[in-house]
Amino acid sequence: MNAYPIDCAILLCLSGGWPASAECAAARAEFIRRITPWPIEPPLQIWRCPMNASFQDKSPTEQFWSISATALPVQSYKPQAAIMRDMAIQVAGGSRANVDISGPTYDFVRSIKVYDIDWWQRVQRNSDGDENCFTFKRRVNEGSYGTQGDFSWDGVSILEAPAWMETGLRQEGPCDAAGRYRAVGVEWTDYFGAQGFELVRY
Repeated sequence: MNAYPIDCAILLCLSGGWPASAECAAARAEFIRRITPWPIEPPLQIWRCPMNASFQDKSPTEQFWSISATALPVQSYKPQAAIMRDMAIQVAGGSRANVDISGPTYDFVRSIKVYDIDWWQRVQRNSDGDENCFTFKRRVNEGSYGTQGDFSWDGVSILEAPAWMETGLRQEGPCDAAGRYRAVGVEWTDYFGAQGFELVRY
């Protein structure tokens, strides 16, 4: 796994339905770790997989990053070039693939959905006996990938949570989804059309 970026392994293993191998087991573990709170990260960070790599001489930008990773004699700490490089890539290049992935070959990337739910709703009666619905927690977010692998979050209705999340929420009096539920989950469809998901309750 040290010979290439983990996101390239995630991309390849996910597309093939997570075949049994040490590399794909490590890739899947990282894929799941990234959605495990906190913070919740995009499970596939495709912008970290250099799909347009070549064997040409280093460009000026590559030379800059190579130089920036070299420790200077006066430093009393190790340089953190990888962290700085990742930040620079996200700011300068954007969090998206560095090649065109808009075609149907990469639909498996856009099939990935991440769900972040922290929900608590219950019915309470006032002194007159009237029922009111109180919502104490209402975070329901869906993360998805755009045409070029850019990741974004959108707020959605709790009623849009997929069945495999098994929220157990129910309509009760004036509440449309009474109960307590907290979890993150991810679903995907591989290149061959097989679907899968992982759920982490906490």
